[in-house]
Amino acid sequence: MSNIRDWTVEYYVQSKELCDSILESNDDVLREIPSLNYLPVHSLQDGQLVRFSGMIQDMYNPELYFESYQVKNLDTGATSMRSGMYRDTVKCLANEDVDLHSSKNTSSERQTCVMISIPGLNEWARESGPKLEPTGDGSLSAKAAPVSSTNKRALDDGVGGGEDEPMDTTEPVLKKEKPSESSEPVAGASDAADQLRPKVIVSKDHLLNFPVPIVDGKACIVKFYDDNPYKLNQVLDIIGFVSLDPMLSALTVDESMDEVEVAEAQTHNPPASMVPRLHAIKIRKVVPKIPNGPSIISKASLIRSDLHLVLSQLLFGDSLAADYVICHLISRIYTRKDYLCLGNFPLNITGFSVDKFNNFTRDFYDILTSFVTKTHLFECTLDNLNSLSLVPRKDYDCNRLTSGILQLSDSTHLIIDETKLIAGKISPSGKQNYQAITDLIKFQKISYDFKYYTMEYETDIPVLILSEAKSFVPCVMQVPIKVDEETEKTYPQVVEAAKQFLKDDQRLANFQGYLELMRGKEFKLGDDISDVIQQDFVALRRTDSKLVNADSLHGLIVFARLMSLSYGEDSLSYDRWKQTFEIENERLGRLSQRK
Repeated sequence: MSNIRDWTVEYYVQSKELCDSILESNDDVLREIPSLNYLPVHSLQDGQLVRFSGMIQDMYNPELYFESYQVKNLDTGATSMRSGMYRDTVKCLANEDVDLHSSKNTSSERQTCVMISIPGLNEWARESGPKLEPTGDGSLSAKAAPVSSTNKRALDDGVGGGEDEPMDTTEPVLKKEKPSESSEPVAGASDAADQLRPKVIVSKDHLLNFPVPIVDGKACIVKFYDDNPYKLNQVLDIIGFVSLDPMLSALTVDESMDEVEVAEAQTHNPPASMVPRLHAIKIRKVVPKIPNGPSIISKASLIRSDLHLVLSQLLFGDSLAADYVICHLISRIYTRKDYLCLGNFPLNITGFSVDKFNNFTRDFYDILTSFVTKTHLFECTLDNLNSLSLVPRKDYDCNRLTSGILQLSDSTHLIIDETKLIAGKISPSGKQNYQAITDLIKFQKISYDFKYYTMEYETDIPVLILSEAKSFVPCVMQVPIKVDEETEKTYPQVVEAAKQFLKDDQRLANFQGYLELMRGKEFKLGDDISDVIQQDFVALRRTDSKLVNADSLHGLIVFARLMSLSYGEDSLSYDRWKQTFEIENERLGRLSQRK
């Protein structure tokens, strides 16, 4: 088949080597494949080749299935072997049946996980394919793949002795409590499926399970056939055959189940019209691919100057604060050892007037979203802190991981707005959320709540806190803003001017590419500068031993590294170190004056 969109499961199984070589050939071929991210499910056909870019939200137990099975013709008695790979149902004609007891049947195991649309992915990154590669092309129309007229049965039917429920190869989970019944029923399954299953008790929001709101967000259950080295919260691009049979949500429940068992069955087997299944044939990590990358690197200093101008004006004319924000935006974890987390550069911007500029945080955030790939704004009010779920938790009733707001993929910038936080009583849930934010800022780790124990997951989520006074969570890198009076008087006009400045498509593309490239750029500290750093740091400690301690050296080296990278440099020069040292001295001076 010359057109990749005409591939069927049968064709791929028969021509796997050829198909794999085509998928490896070039990215242009992959762009021809319809994207599940941007096309409605009803526009696709069962068994069609599609692609999906998303984040692994949960991992399910391995699933047993028929890798190959024998089919018997009921009229002639003739038998034939068929492949069960990349399907959820066996393929039989009306006069055929699966020989469940044949010695030629072979079963195998496939890994399953839940993937969702990438949380916090900003609109420009979703719609501009060249900016983030790979990504789906929403302009492609879906082309129906040929589908045979078949009778379908669950592909794992018979593996465990003919029972409808899929075989679970791991230890059963003890159920503790029954879930409360939802007032919002699931929609989308066929009438036939509705007649076969008990009353629906799970909601659409429960099934989609997004950590943060996602416009037009999608979820799918992905099935892997090779070793799965991927981990929770990782972002992947999946190419595979979509399974949309409406009977999938009905085959695993029966009338003997109680509400808890039904809830678990429906959570793991939702209507395919809402949560399709995707049988992966190619998996790729989603990595930035920046057009004109060499050109951006060559003029990194000029791009930085433009970005610095925008940020300094938004920060009330404060040039120093803009330097710290640029470094924050290109920060990433590059070394971990025990609790040492180098590259982490959390930032607390303070000293602006909330009464005068009550829209500051929203204006600042909105402009950041125009050139930062992934962001999320968390309004840290007392009510939100006490009531919202920041930490993912294990739901033993439904045997799945329920998302929390902090379940984000690496390089998602979390902006915490504390401007509406007031004094009050913190609930036990609020204390847990406070601890989660603290651990994220200090160690870039989040302890997921498994009820009887916690499990730590490493993260790489840059945190920027906007607060009128010092943040209520510990953040070493605090920058009090030095407000320029002229900028303060005309601040609404300054914001509007910044928006106009960013309407230049090339300038905006330069900012977007610059941040991605500088974040991933390799860097060497250099041995020749180490003695100078040590001497200057000792002198700095003598000036203010309360603000500067032994741990401050790590933060200063990270800052110097980021300052060099922000200018497109891959090593720390003497001049850049002295510039960094002077900027840090000025920041510490502001903190001393405030105290």
